[in-house]
Amino acid sequence: MSFRKITIKSGNEEFTLEVTEEEYLKYYRPWWQQKKHEQRNREAMEQNGYTEESYEAWRDNASEEVGIPDMELPGVDELVEKKLLLGVLADAMDSLLPEERELAMKVFGEEMSVYEYARVTGGNRRTLDFRKNKVMEKLRHFFREHGFEV
Repeated sequence: MSFRKITIKSGNEEFTLEVTEEEYLKYYRPWWQQKKHEQRNREAMEQNGYTEESYEAWRDNASEEVGIPDMELPGVDELVEKKLLLGVLADAMDSLLPEERELAMKVFGEEMSVYEYARVTGGNRRTLDFRKNKVMEKLRHFFREHGFEV
């Protein structure tokens, strides 16, 4: 069994732990990846002129408390338009076969990769990718018939 030494820093404190490779892959690596992702987001926002405080406020949806004006609330027109578009989307999804609808919901709605979906359902990745493209074509055709440019 192989072990790894990891260092965890929190504020002024620093801890060194020895964990198994399995523990590292299961717990610490995803945690570390999340921290790196947050750091990259913060750095990207700072390059665009935002401060660390505004990033924290944005992440926690507390921008008003820090003095950053919140974006405008959507007007009635925008809400009605969204409701109509959601209705058209629901009609488009109803026009698909049940297995096509499930594929579309997983791959487009839940942003699951075709590879993951193939692994979960036990299907062939290439076949499912082909079906995904066919579903996209059906949806494009549906939206064009209803006057939407896709």
